[in-house]
Amino acid sequence: MKRRTLGLACLLLAMLVGMTAWVSAQEPVTLIWSFWGDPNELPPNYQVIEAFEAAYPYIKIETQHAPWSSYFDRIQTQMAGGTAPDVMFLNNIPSYAARGALMPLDDLIAKSGFDIEPYYDELLKIFKYKDVIYGFPRDNDTTILYYNKDLFDAAGVDYPDGTWTWTEFLDAAQKLTVRDERGRITQYGVVLESNKYFNFIHQNGADIFDDNLNPTRFTLDDPKAIEALQFMGDLINKYEVAPSFAQMLQLGNSTELFQTGRVAMAMTNAARIPTFQQASFRWGVAPLPAGPTGIRANSMSGAGYVISANTKHPEEAWTFLQFLCGVEGQTIFASTGVAVPAYRSDQTRDAFVSALPEGFGEIFLEDTEYGKIPPLFDGWVELNTTVVNPALDLLFIGEATAEEVVAMMKPDVEEFLAKRNQ
Repeated sequence: MKRRTLGLACLLLAMLVGMTAWVSAQEPVTLIWSFWGDPNELPPNYQVIEAFEAAYPYIKIETQHAPWSSYFDRIQTQMAGGTAPDVMFLNNIPSYAARGALMPLDDLIAKSGFDIEPYYDELLKIFKYKDVIYGFPRDNDTTILYYNKDLFDAAGVDYPDGTWTWTEFLDAAQKLTVRDERGRITQYGVVLESNKYFNFIHQNGADIFDDNLNPTRFTLDDPKAIEALQFMGDLINKYEVAPSFAQMLQLGNSTELFQTGRVAMAMTNAARIPTFQQASFRWGVAPLPAGPTGIRANSMSGAGYVISANTKHPEEAWTFLQFLCGVEGQTIFASTGVAVPAYRSDQTRDAFVSALPEGFGEIFLEDTEYGKIPPLFDGWVELNTTVVNPALDLLFIGEATAEEVVAMMKPDVEEFLAKRNQ
């Protein structure tokens, strides 16, 4: 009898220890999640939190939000001090992974069976460093041609469509550029974004490097690349159908210029849709114009989510990352219409298409299939900032030709590649 009592007591004690361990495992944990975004872009983040906390009530999510202009300075400071948020919205992943700031995810993916198959393969590559996955894309930065239907109608210009090449695009931009009696431009045909120059290069069948993720050779001196850069510069300086980037410091950015009706076309991404929906005119979207030989090309890049290497809650952070980057979180973002889904599923596609006016979503998704990766390797941000962009600025202000600015940057770029590949 005593043995049975003792055995029962031991069993109860073991159960109590097990229950204590289970309760301990479920003790509340708070994760810090950082992201940037304009006010119109923020609601889906809080929808994700609400859905996640309902499914995992023991994990609480606190947010750290900042505008694009100040977001990265704060993150860099926190990384240096070992206090980075647990989960972060980031781009240029290789540069952070190379510094050991991010948690590698391959083992967690294998252990948990998290399905990465739905992601665009090319897009997932930019979240790798030395073939190790460090994060997942939220969306793709697909660029689309927005156009003001009222201005097109007033100028008697046909709306853009998938048959447009640079020729039709330039012709329309010239007809849509308006001057006053003094010859001053009061309406531009198009507004450009300086960091999208690689789209023009890809549309002309060229590239910046032989491999934009692991470069060994600088290829921007290809005549096709130079022709593409010169065409972009000519839109500003020769044809005067686009404001210069210096002028835009006073006039406003591409979103403001299009939304206020001061330009007839804009080349930008889906995040601008909520702002454009406040415009007082009718507008539409079309694919980007193809290059002279009919090559279609778009951006294959975008920001996404990573886990800090210094998180104190790696298990919970991984649980949140799977929710955020799986079908649940991706569908929430896709349902806003401002994030072209990086995760391909029936749910995300339907959510994205349903969120936009009829026909819009299909155009974004179709052009995403033409996406090409821009330079995204460790060291590119610094190289672009200190060498490439300063040279291109001379082209865009009309002080040098594309051939001249490429020749200017080539020695420094090749020196960088030689040191990188030693």
